Amino acid sequence: MPALRALFLVAGVALALIFPFIPVLLSTRGFDPTSIGLVTAIAGVAFTVAVPVWGHLGDVTLGRARSYQVAALGAGLVMLAYSAPLPSVILAAMVIGLYIFESAFAPLGDALAVSLLPDPGRQYGRVRLMMSLGYGFAAIAAGYLYNVIGYGMVPLLWALGAGAIALVLVPLTRVRQRREVRWAGGRGGSIGAALSVQPRLRGILVAIALVYLGVSAGGTFLVLRLVALGGLPSDLALAAGLAALAEVPGMLVATWLARRVGLRALFCISTIAYCVCVISWAVVDVPLAIIAARGLSGFAFAGLWIACVLTMRVLLPQPLQASGQALYQTFAAGVASILGNAVGGIVYAQIGAGLFALVGVIGLVGAVVAWMTLPGRAESRTGLMADPARAGDAHATA
Repeated sequence: MPALRALFLVAGVALALIFPFIPVLLSTRGFDPTSIGLVTAIAGVAFTVAVPVWGHLGDVTLGRARSYQVAALGAGLVMLAYSAPLPSVILAAMVIGLYIFESAFAPLGDALAVSLLPDPGRQYGRVRLMMSLGYGFAAIAAGYLYNVIGYGMVPLLWALGAGAIALVLVPLTRVRQRREVRWAGGRGGSIGAALSVQPRLRGILVAIALVYLGVSAGGTFLVLRLVALGGLPSDLALAAGLAALAEVPGMLVATWLARRVGLRALFCISTIAYCVCVISWAVVDVPLAIIAARGLSGFAFAGLWIACVLTMRVLLPQPLQASGQALYQTFAAGVASILGNAVGGIVYAQIGAGLFALVGVIGLVGAVVAWMTLPGRAESRTGLMADPARAGDAHATA
């Protein structure tokens, strides 16, 4: 438990040093909104391809902690030269490389947590909130720091943070991991095994992609909207930091709700709340009000995250947890990012803040799909109260 808490806390701090500022980093190097959308969309494609590979490496090859270490070190190194006077295509390639390595962080961290915690249904939220706590405070502090020093030190600070993640993973690399994953004919690796075990995942992943369109497009283009409204680096950081800090109580409430109303209801309630916030960004033009709405969206985002992670915990056996979490991230931060950023960049350039209304409505459609596919109350309670070593290995032979 202490090692997992340290991992999530340090990861949250490190991510806060760079990810709230990526659109602005690109903007300061000459990228316009359309090209920012294109770069982040290509990064989303790379993310989508890379996440299942990390899941397979974590479940079958290197182990989850070792794979996470490799990803952290790679993510730190790839951005070190970003401040140099390099051509735009090289700068874009560095950002894409960052997304490739960072794509391992969430699925491998979540897989470690739900596999090692004795009672993930109760304990996961308390561990995961450490990332939100670290991210929230660090993002706000980083914003005020960048007010003074500018964005030039961002890549170096990120590299130091990524190295710290690799260091705190050392105790977890000593934990033995069960890897008795087998699949018919080896097609698709452990990802294919997960989809074979649970055909329901296909509908769930569609719902996740629809909802996370708003999360992805909002995260990228709300930054540009705040800048257009006169926002400073500290305003951008405050928006990201407040959203992350709101996730802390959100994680606790979502964990409580998951057992009482089920993962399906939790996902849909959280989606509706998040989409209302996103749609509000289309009509609100006061930076302080937008920042306040980010706090409400952070609370709702916590419910989405808990619902998705615990859905994989309920539906898949322990040896396939990294692959299940990788599938979640593939569609949440991969497919949704591709569509949200590539199309979102074009839409934002044409209709501006109207983009937020569009993706908010699409997210509500995702809630309908989720209601038809996610585990209901009875299935959620049974799965979350089961022993982590439940008899699920037989399913991994499918």
